[in-house]
Amino acid sequence: MNEIIFTGFGVDIIKRDGEYFIRYDTGTIAMIEKESKITPEEALKAQKSENDAYEVIMATQTRERENKHFFS
Repeated sequence: MNEIIFTGFGVDIIKRDGEYFIRYDTGTIAMIEKESKITPEEALKAQKSENDAYEVIMATQTRERENKHFFS
């Protein structure tokens, strides 16, 4: 079950089956929402400020771009 635990700074933080996800608009010409898995610490950080939310988004994009398996 999805539980939106935070909405603000252009992101939603979602808790699903004990895992955390960040959802945001990709910023392209068409509105496309992206959802990425994050750590509980990143979920807390993203709720602090717009800059912190941006840093969490950048971290998820870096992980995905580098195709690192941060979560197993």
